[in-house]
Formats: sequence, C-alpha cells, structure tokens
Amino acid sequence: MPVWKYTNKNVTKEEVEKSLTAVKSACFSCETHGDGCPISKTAGEIKGMMELKKR
Repeated sequence: MPVWKYTNKNVTKEEVEKSLTAVKSACFSCETHGDGCPISKTAGEIKGMMELKKR
C-alpha cells in the first residue's frame, strides 16, 4: 500500500486515484504549468505514489 509521506498514512489505490482527480480538478490550466505550481507538485507526488505501487 502506498504511504502519504507527509502523514505516514497508508492509502489505498482508490484513495490515491480519488485524491489525484480532486487535485487535478483544482488546476487553473494556466500556461506556466511547472515546478513552481503547488497544484502541479502535489499532483506529481500523488501520481508518483501510484507508480511506486506498480513496481
């Protein structure tokens, strides 16, 4: 099970997918999508949890 590193909480695949969807829905779709964007950073971290699970 993936672990959310900020709270050390074990999360299910379903929770990860639901959170990723919620974060992506908060995106403003601006043209400067990059490392400085906290929404992009959070989405990347959540997506990384899904990729770790596949290994």
